[in-house]
Amino acid sequence: MLVYLLPGTFDTREAHLDLLWEAGATGLEERGPGIRVYFDERVTLPAEVADGEWHEETEQDWQAEFKKNLRPVQAGRVTIVAPWQRDEVPAGQIPLVIEPGMAFGTGHHATTRMAVEALGDLDLGGKRVLDVGTGSGVLAMAAAKLGAAYTLGVDIDPITIPIARDNARDNGLTSGIRFEEGTLGLANGGLDDDAELFGEAYDVLVANLYAELHDLLAGEYAAVTVPGAPLVLTGILTSKLELVQAALAREGFEDVQVRTDGEWVLVTARREH
Repeated sequence: MLVYLLPGTFDTREAHLDLLWEAGATGLEERGPGIRVYFDERVTLPAEVADGEWHEETEQDWQAEFKKNLRPVQAGRVTIVAPWQRDEVPAGQIPLVIEPGMAFGTGHHATTRMAVEALGDLDLGGKRVLDVGTGSGVLAMAAAKLGAAYTLGVDIDPITIPIARDNARDNGLTSGIRFEEGTLGLANGGLDDDAELFGEAYDVLVANLYAELHDLLAGEYAAVTVPGAPLVLTGILTSKLELVQAALAREGFEDVQVRTDGEWVLVTARREH
């Protein structure tokens, strides 16, 4: 069995993990001081992830090991579990089932967990929620399970959309939720080009994106939400917090609140007009 030992953690390497899947990885595991990446054969890797070392090890059932070590994630009122953990959801908790795979968003990352917790702190009953950069769909599905009347998840990566749709079906979410390839205008020249996709303004917006994207999209967050709508923004490193705060101030957002978990930040804000 070929194992590529990559220094760092999922937190510090998440921006590059998709490169490993694209290069042919058959599994990823965070163990000890680094990430273990499993391959069927030695491959040439992109420069961004070329600082690891190849090792050949005795064959083992890494999927069984992964399942054994994976734990449910409690995020406020929601508990996120893999399909084989359905019976491990505590009484009174809202279950959210996610199949671990290529579209990251199982809830184990601090940014996903904080965003689900923040959504659980809101009254979503009857609200329209927009999830920008939906990935596995976990935040859109959490909003739906927390009472949202309609939730739209969009992502520029076409691979994630069928995964998110499958996850929604696995959670019994067959109406009031939609996943589509799209963005808030960066790729298509402006929000007006996607007016049919986005429809009426949203009561809540959640986005787990890099700080630089929050900076670019802050004006469109304002354009696509109703006055007073809460923003729930994460995916932000503490070192980039000021960039996001400045973008929100520039677009007239107020009541900015910050939560931290290690090196990651979640920001909430509102714009009253």
